[in-house]
Amino acid sequence: MSLLPSGAYRPPADRWGTFTRLAARLPEGCVAVVDRTVARLHPALIPALKARAPRAIIQLVGGERAKSLASLEKVLANGVNLPRSGTLVAVGGGTVGDVATVAAHLLKRGVRLVQVPTTLLAAVDSSLGGKGAVDLTVRGRVVKNPAGVFHYAEEGWLCQDLFATLSPQQIREGSIEAWKMVATLDAGLFKRYVRAPPTMEKLVRDARRLKESVCARDPYELTGLRRVLNFGHTFGHVLESLSSFQLSHGDAVGLGMLMALDVGRHLGATPGLVAAEVEAALQQGPGVLDRAHAARLLRRASQRDVVALLNADKKAGARGELRMVLLTALGATDVRDVASATWRELWPAWTEGVRP
Repeated sequence: MSLLPSGAYRPPADRWGTFTRLAARLPEGCVAVVDRTVARLHPALIPALKARAPRAIIQLVGGERAKSLASLEKVLANGVNLPRSGTLVAVGGGTVGDVATVAAHLLKRGVRLVQVPTTLLAAVDSSLGGKGAVDLTVRGRVVKNPAGVFHYAEEGWLCQDLFATLSPQQIREGSIEAWKMVATLDAGLFKRYVRAPPTMEKLVRDARRLKESVCARDPYELTGLRRVLNFGHTFGHVLESLSSFQLSHGDAVGLGMLMALDVGRHLGATPGLVAAEVEAALQQGPGVLDRAHAARLLRRASQRDVVALLNADKKAGARGELRMVLLTALGATDVRDVASATWRELWPAWTEGVRP
């Protein structure tokens, strides 16, 4: 067992293999939080967990609704008898992983956490980096991630057998997030991706390596270095909320990246050729949704609705300005304070589904 305090920063201990083989590593008496759909699609999963005599196996319906205080309470209630040295294992996509991370942080002031991402998006992003959060409802709208914690996993399991049932949409969502990290952190790798798209395993390994290189230098988001990981998230979260979370996180981030490229180009931070190159690569590589999807959502809302969502976002500045990550070159970013007047000027083009 690690001598580090539960949840403290630790470099990732990634383990690749089948779920059944890796599950034999679990200590007896653990608590498991499992996506119900994953359990149905992979019949050997629950028996493999039961073989470790767990205290509880909690099945949640994945998706944004899982990130609720009610789900969190359910996990906490089932884990109340877990000792401080116990283990909580999260088997699911990013939303199940988020709830489990918060629960692991709160139970006995911190228990061991094992992340088992079952979506490509969770494998390349949310299962790494220690962050977990739940959503809250503010003025009738769900706001993403305002209540959260840092709690680093003891291990991350990458089980390619669990990825075998992913839909093309799920693969696209995870690929978009991985390409985001490559575009903002590694210009050379980005160009290699454009020439020859990577295999899924390489995509996961590259994305996790790049994200870890950032998290290791700013494990608790105290220095600002981790802000680069928020590229595309500012307006991506707005689009998710406006869709009542019918638009997935990965697809929302993809559209949010296009909007961030627009803002950067408008402010002179993002060279036009770089913005065009990245947009084309996102369309041809992972297959980001077209701008018409964002336009349909934005036309449903008023600018006042968007302001309310932006103000509730944890990345907003103290005076309400947006702290946006803007691409300054391939593999390079800058964080700028963006006044509301800036994105309002882009609003007509955004609502028409065209590049400003």
